[in-house]
Formats: sequence, C-alpha cells, structure tokens
Amino acid sequence: MDNSTGGVNTGLPSLRYLLELEANWKRKLTLLEISELDKERGKQLVRIARMAIAERLGLGRLNLEEFNDPVLNKKGLAFVTLETYSGTTTSLRGCIGYVEAVAPIKEIVARAAEAAAFSDPRFPPLSKHELDAVLIEVTVLTKPQPITVSDRRYLPKEIRVGWDGLIVERGITHSGLLLPQVPVEYCWDEETFLAETCLKAGLLPDCWLDERVTVKKFQGIIFREIYPNSDDISVLNPKDVPCKLLEEMKTPKY
Repeated sequence: MDNSTGGVNTGLPSLRYLLELEANWKRKLTLLEISELDKERGKQLVRIARMAIAERLGLGRLNLEEFNDPVLNKKGLAFVTLETYSGTTTSLRGCIGYVEAVAPIKEIVARAAEAAAFSDPRFPPLSKHELDAVLIEVTVLTKPQPITVSDRRYLPKEIRVGWDGLIVERGITHSGLLLPQVPVEYCWDEETFLAETCLKAGLLPDCWLDERVTVKKFQGIIFREIYPNSDDISVLNPKDVPCKLLEEMKTPKY
C-alpha cells in the first residue's frame, strides 16, 4: 500500500503519457489537405524548391528545420515543374514529383525540385547559369483515388477537366501521370485527356477501355513564381491556367 499523495507507482506509463504518444503518432501520419495551404505557405514551398536546387549547385544551403510550420510538417504529395523563362514565353525544363506521402510536404518538395532539375531523363542536368532563368511551379496534390464505373465507356463522365489529374496504370510496368493543369493548358476534353495519359503510360490511347488498366484521379493547387526568383507567386486552381492554343490564336502573326 502506498499512502503518498502521488498514488500507487506501478512502473507503467501513465494514461496521460499514452494519450500524448498516440496524439503525436497520429500527427505524424496526418496527410496534408490542400485546403490548409495559403499563399504564404505556397511561397515557402516555392522557396524550398529553389533553395534545394541552389544547394545542389553549390550556391547555398537548405535547412528544412527553418521551415517549422505544423502544416508543412505534414506528409504530402507534390510535383515540381521547372520552365525556362524567356520574356513572355516559357518552355518545359523538368517535371518530377511524388504520388506517395512518404515524407513531410516540405521534404517532398525539396526532393522533387532536385529531381526535376537533375534527374528528369528528358533533359540534361540543370547548370548554374540556367538557374536565374528558371521559373518554378509547385503543385500539391490530393491522394489519388481509383475511378470505378460499371461500364468503362462511362469513365470520361467521372473526370472534370480543370479539377482532376489522372494516373493510368497497368501492372507494374506501365504507369503515366498528367497533372490537372495539363488538359486545360492544351484545351483537351475528357476523352483526349484519358488518351494522352494512356500514351504517357506507354500504352495505346484507348487503353482506358481495358479492364486491366487502373485509372485514378486526384486534385491539386498550384503555386507559381511570377518570374524567376520573384518574391511574389501566383496561386492557381488548374481551371485558371490559360490554354496555350487560345493564347497563340490571340497573338498577331505579323
């Protein structure tokens, strides 16, 4: 018998300790909701992306501990797109991301930025002299969800151009992803979007009709530099991205 005011000491963890441990564990597993991101947090993510690339080039150092925001510490999914900026036009320079929430969003963005700059197989590694001409765009994603339909012909009706991105998968050998802004940028309808994602996966354009193919959709929010290394950014929903074809039609040809 223990008559002290502290009660019986069993040597076991207290209930309060266990509850705190459970809360901490749940926080570590919490997936970021894109609705939690505002312009200021978007600026931080774009800054992280640029600093990650600069560090790899020997032009600075990125310390992710400096970005100690509870939202940015949540696990998340993101793509980083690099574009070479030339006056009023841009051209793709790299785009890589993660569709699995394997780390805090701030770390995912840093990894994706470095990969887009130095590991995109479509382009040579970024050089120091290019960095000041590169415009950075960060797209934070929701978790992809499979689209289920009773008849594959109805798949286009389950897709909203301007809102949804797509992933097409068949087995472990074929996988393709297109971000939500891509069909808007190229003025595609839903069927064209599906066909182009099939092609991205290395499959025939009508692969989405095949029951062996899994089609997933996700949403995203875009944080984009106004110009390379600018202090300000644009916050865009995919539906707000201008269609390149329409922009070209507005441009005088003389």
